[in-house]
Amino acid sequence: MTYSKLHTHAMHYLFKAFYFVTLCVFAQVASQAEPIAQVALAAQANAQTDKVLPLNLCNETSYVLDVALAQQIGAASRSWGWIRIMPGVCKQTKLNIEKGGQAYVYAQSIDTHAGAVQRFTGNERFCVQGEREFAIESRRECHQRGYRLAEFKPTNISKTKHVVYFTDPLDFGPKRALIAGAQRLLSDIGYQPGRIDGFMGRRSRNALADFQKKHNMRINYKITQPLLQKLLIEAEKTSTERGLQLCNKTPDLIWAALGEISADDFITQGWLRIDIGKCVRAINVVLRDRYYFVYAEAVDKNGTLIVRDGQRKIWSGDVSLCTKPPRFTIKEHDDCSTRGLDETHFIKIDTGKQTKWVHNFE
Repeated sequence: MTYSKLHTHAMHYLFKAFYFVTLCVFAQVASQAEPIAQVALAAQANAQTDKVLPLNLCNETSYVLDVALAQQIGAASRSWGWIRIMPGVCKQTKLNIEKGGQAYVYAQSIDTHAGAVQRFTGNERFCVQGEREFAIESRRECHQRGYRLAEFKPTNISKTKHVVYFTDPLDFGPKRALIAGAQRLLSDIGYQPGRIDGFMGRRSRNALADFQKKHNMRINYKITQPLLQKLLIEAEKTSTERGLQLCNKTPDLIWAALGEISADDFITQGWLRIDIGKCVRAINVVLRDRYYFVYAEAVDKNGTLIVRDGQRKIWSGDVSLCTKPPRFTIKEHDDCSTRGLDETHFIKIDTGKQTKWVHNFE
């Protein structure tokens, strides 16, 4: 099964990646989509043969990003992360590139932000590990080794100066990205900064003044990195008060799928990896419906469904919805089998219209 962060009631967005290599010009690609960011990747390079190369990762979106890197050298491969980058910041790392090696990059917004996780993706799969720092040799058998798959974008890391830009369709640049980052975090906390556009309009100034006043800060409307760090701390506190969390109270790895009511039908999405003793946020906005639906299975280190005392270790109920083994989002649930899908029996969760809920798998 392939891991995917489950989407939420918020509009579902997906980062699109565009890759350009130039000697002296960075070409950005933007669309009219608003407010979510797309990602553009650019390389700026000067020829040289050094094996140790500096790599600048520049976040020009309104999101706090976690970035992972990967390399493929012949048959050998490795991946490592996470590198956290605040809006408006460039962070330098280094790559050891052997002759003929290929480097890749992947990024995702942190789940402190309300709504769906935003991803910079490509089509090359490497292993990553949760929210912890990791360094993983080989891109093979990720699930069997307790990791999850992420889809990386290739870069031509073979020169000296190299920059990866994560950009927004509104073309923020670093200065406006700083402001947009503050606007997004203010919104995550519960303030009303207006449109996330990188401009300090009246509503943004009022929201920032309210925040600064509440926290006994000088009201000066200045957006700085220390201010962003303070906003992030408060946003992290707020994020614990919303959404649906799924917790693994068993000694086994669990993969779960989520079902939600959508218009006159259901929408199911999966799969969500839940490590032993961990919780994951399946829905990352304030809950607005009363009923949600979950299905889960426990697997061993080889990814095989666990059977104990002749019983499969699954959590299922009476609500039949469609799923499939790879990563999926399914919006129609009639005739699952005739459409090549699995008919799966979900548990119905009654939240009593609470704004947050925790469901334990025991």
